[in-house]
Amino acid sequence: MARPLLSPIILLFMVSTLFRLSASNREAIGYRVLQQKSYYLGTTFRLNWHKAAAFCRSQGLFLVSINSQSQLDEVIEYVNKSGFFNANESNLQLWTSGNDLGEKNQFLWTSTGERITFNQWTQGEPNHAQVGNCTVEHCVVLQHYQNGLGATYSFDDRACEWQYYFMCESLDG
Repeated sequence: MARPLLSPIILLFMVSTLFRLSASNREAIGYRVLQQKSYYLGTTFRLNWHKAAAFCRSQGLFLVSINSQSQLDEVIEYVNKSGFFNANESNLQLWTSGNDLGEKNQFLWTSTGERITFNQWTQGEPNHAQVGNCTVEHCVVLQHYQNGLGATYSFDDRACEWQYYFMCESLDG
């Protein structure tokens, strides 16, 4: 019986090694440094929250946390400079590190362990949508959508299994 040329484990190792880029090469493929932090906007593919968090960690980064208007402004600046949102979709969601997986209604930024105190929730959120008696929305997206007044950015809780684009950040800075 013939053995496959590359086992899945070796292939995974090789792919993850290729993704580990030096800081000097990162900006060339979508990494950007703003206010002493490195950011990566994952718009090539969509992942569920758990896989997006794992992808960011494989890059030495974390899903983004937004604790203030100035941090939100940095994220918006990067999103706007990417050109992706305006050119491709007007209503997008990006995974953040926020969730209440540990305790219902206790939303934390998993990258820092801090409670989400910056009130940027969409009106009526978080609503912990349910299917039957089971709450399904535990992970936080940053929504970008167009309305009659222009672009709006806000938080919303979503099912962690859904697939969205994502944004990673370094914690230094």
